[in-house]
Amino acid sequence: MSQNEMTASYLKALGHPVRLMIARELINGQKCVGEVENSLHIRQANASQHLSILKINGIVDCIRKGNLKCYYLKEPKKIQQLLNILEHYQ
Repeated sequence: MSQNEMTASYLKALGHPVRLMIARELINGQKCVGEVENSLHIRQANASQHLSILKINGIVDCIRKGNLKCYYLKEPKKIQQLLNILEHYQ
């Protein structure tokens, strides 16, 4: 996969309002699926689906804590910079 394709895939993964909200939530630190679900007022299946897309695209990763899957941004500074740039041009 070329660099352009990887960048496009990364941006496409963030190009959904729910995934952007999840990224913003995870900037503040690691959260389990239930916490994401509650803070964004979405169903667990919806949260899991969006987190999976973010994970496939290398934006988040997860760790297991017993029965729970907790997600975190792999590069929070990079995501924060990207959001700052995008918000600057709104």
